[in-house]
Amino acid sequence: MITIRGGKQYPQGVSSLIAGGVLTALLAIALGPARGYAQGAPGPIPADPNLKVAFIGDSGNGSDFRRVLQLIKAEGAHMVLHQGDFDYADNARGFFATIDSILGDDFPYFASVGNHDAGSWRQDCSRRDGCYAKFLKTRMARIGVTPDDPDLDDQMYSVTYRGLKLVFVGERGARAGDNIYARYIQDQLATDHHVWKICSWHKNQRVMQVGGKADEMGWTSMQHQIVDASCSSPNNLCIAQGSPGKSFVFVSGLGGRDVKDQERCLPATFPYGCNGEWGKIYTRNQGAMSGALFIVFNINGDPSKAQGYFKNINGQVADTFDITVQASEAKRQARRP
Repeated sequence: MITIRGGKQYPQGVSSLIAGGVLTALLAIALGPARGYAQGAPGPIPADPNLKVAFIGDSGNGSDFRRVLQLIKAEGAHMVLHQGDFDYADNARGFFATIDSILGDDFPYFASVGNHDAGSWRQDCSRRDGCYAKFLKTRMARIGVTPDDPDLDDQMYSVTYRGLKLVFVGERGARAGDNIYARYIQDQLATDHHVWKICSWHKNQRVMQVGGKADEMGWTSMQHQIVDASCSSPNNLCIAQGSPGKSFVFVSGLGGRDVKDQERCLPATFPYGCNGEWGKIYTRNQGAMSGALFIVFNINGDPSKAQGYFKNINGQVADTFDITVQASEAKRQARRP
């Protein structure tokens, strides 16, 4: 599950959601000013111009995962946010070796822990094939990124990178979600001035996905997300219009391991069932394949705008959408060279 927020303004306009599996949570905090912007200048902090981020989850470490990484490279992504369930084999060394062989060992790759990774997450996990948190921390150090807390064992950390605020939290269930993770997210965002904030975690709530998952994360961490179901087109998703501070959630778990069925909110074509809240559903029922969700922030010189698309490993684009924060305020206050 990933949440994207647009500063203190509200996102308005169009957006769509990709649904296909489970995601992990990610958190990152600011380490310095966005490149090319004056340190100490007032106003919101924009992302780097045309910054492309790839979002994946549930990857495994097989041939489809390699094809997803090759797709990410071919699309020119600047960084990856992996939402957990890495290789399903507790082999951190082998998992990161695959990433290094395709993207390079200094490619920015951030991740949050999934339930299939938890046993090998801690930095002192004593696994023969290494520990995920230790590999991630070493990787961040290679690219000059320092998390807010050097101890990642609690499954929570934050960084800022290239003008994005990133918040990662763990997979320990609804009680932790409501009482620990939500408080951590709120603390990280309370005084943050980035135009774009991304909160990422692995587990779902039942109504936030269309598979067979139960409530596994709690609602408090999602309290800022409101979707207006009044839009009538699959290409338009109205998100909390007139509600400052609100945003949207997408679920995308097609990173390479498997493709699951749509079990809820049938029919499998738009308009979908339930309460009309789904802008796009992409599962086995719709012929889904592994791929990545890409979002380009600060596009075409507009710090308030982002464009997203999901592309599968055969090169087919399954969905596209725009995200816009309150444009006039973001443009007026965004830091300038």
